[in-house]
Amino acid sequence: MSIFVRIWFFFSLVVVLSLGFIAYTLTQQVKPNVRQVVEDTLAENANIIAQLIAEDVYQHQVDTPEFDQKIQAALSRQLNATIWQHRKEQINQQLYITDPQGIVIYDSEGQAVGQDYSKWNDVYLTLRGKYGARSTATNPYDRNSSVMHIAAPIIYQQQLLGVVSIGKPNQSVQPYIERAEQQLIYQALWIAALSLLLASMVAYWLRHSIDRVRRYAQALAPVNQAPFFYSAKELNQVTQALSEMREKLEDRGYVENYVNTLTHELKSPLTAIQASAELLQDDLPLVDQQQFALHIVEQSQRLQSLIERMLLLTRLEKNQHVLEFQSVDLNHLIQQCFQQQQSVLQLKQIQIQLDLPEHSLIHADPFWLKQALNNLLDNARDFCPPQGKIAVQLQQDPSHHNITLLFFNEGDAIPEYALNRVFETYFSLPRPHNQQRSTGIGLSIVKQIIQQHQGQISIQNIEANRLDFLATHQSGVLLTLTLHTNFI
Repeated sequence: MSIFVRIWFFFSLVVVLSLGFIAYTLTQQVKPNVRQVVEDTLAENANIIAQLIAEDVYQHQVDTPEFDQKIQAALSRQLNATIWQHRKEQINQQLYITDPQGIVIYDSEGQAVGQDYSKWNDVYLTLRGKYGARSTATNPYDRNSSVMHIAAPIIYQQQLLGVVSIGKPNQSVQPYIERAEQQLIYQALWIAALSLLLASMVAYWLRHSIDRVRRYAQALAPVNQAPFFYSAKELNQVTQALSEMREKLEDRGYVENYVNTLTHELKSPLTAIQASAELLQDDLPLVDQQQFALHIVEQSQRLQSLIERMLLLTRLEKNQHVLEFQSVDLNHLIQQCFQQQQSVLQLKQIQIQLDLPEHSLIHADPFWLKQALNNLLDNARDFCPPQGKIAVQLQQDPSHHNITLLFFNEGDAIPEYALNRVFETYFSLPRPHNQQRSTGIGLSIVKQIIQQHQGQISIQNIEANRLDFLATHQSGVLLTLTLHTNFI
């Protein structure tokens, strides 16, 4: 059983037990309260009747047929009343009158005339100037057969003439008691059902919230957004603690991955440098010495390039460098990159075709955008065959405030399995001429720079006769880069 089911179960159990206890207590109070109201009404009625019949008692007319007829007509009066959804059609009361000694001189039911009622509480207490009331069961085996009697003194000209006692069967008020109890139980059930529903909602919310925290803790992607709870301070504190722990773990994992990658990439050039240096210690011909010295220079340059790119990647991934946007002429940046690599391009006899407008102003960070362009040119140069072609075209779209850079290099197509991975960090393909792999960092840096400029980048293989801006028709790889001219 999960903790959420247990929370719901025990909460529901407490609610049900509490409501059951309250309902039981209220139902136990319903019957006495209803009877208290009836007693209050009977006490008022007894005093009213005592006042109305005082003169008849004084004149000894209570034993006449006329008096009995008048009383019976009053008690048999037909009612047409709906009280608390209960239909009431007749009066359920009876009365008797005693003399000052407690002897019954009139009974509406005609059964107790001449009997001594002086010992009954209603008569006994009233004759002594106190409040007289009693409840007596007509059937000792049926507790609902009791009749409540309330008495009032009959006083005429300041003389106590006797007692009038009004009786009402408790059974006549039983429908009201039962209805009150049913209403209480019905409402208690509704409250219990609503409470159980609310308990289920709270349990579900708690489970869903904790599950969000759990998923957040399990998902280690940096883009995962930490959940926030508007009405759960404790859950927010747990999320904050997980975020802090997660940042520490991510930093540790990043450093570990960084060190492992750097160690792996540095191993190959260091081994080559060490081997060349050991060979140079021997007595070698001048030509061999120059060759091994050239190997050392090349590998040292490779180490320097690797370190620089790893540092660039670290700054990008950790956001240690805040981009400073300004108005930049993209045409000028592209020409600068080609001029800086002119000697390397000439050595490989690569043909350059630039189709650039006079000015291409965009809002960008010139340092990082130039880094991206240099990495694109390095990649294109490495995969372009000797005497091949690199072509660049800028296409402006003033209506959408976009500028598109098409960067084409002639050469072999990228394998299908690698098209979706070329922008991954540390993924690289062997160069077509020396079969060596790069660090796999260059295009990853390019993608991160373009994303921080809110741009898009894509790469695809292009067959012959597919690019109109090429002077001749070659097959190769086309990289498309889109930037916004009004980014800020």
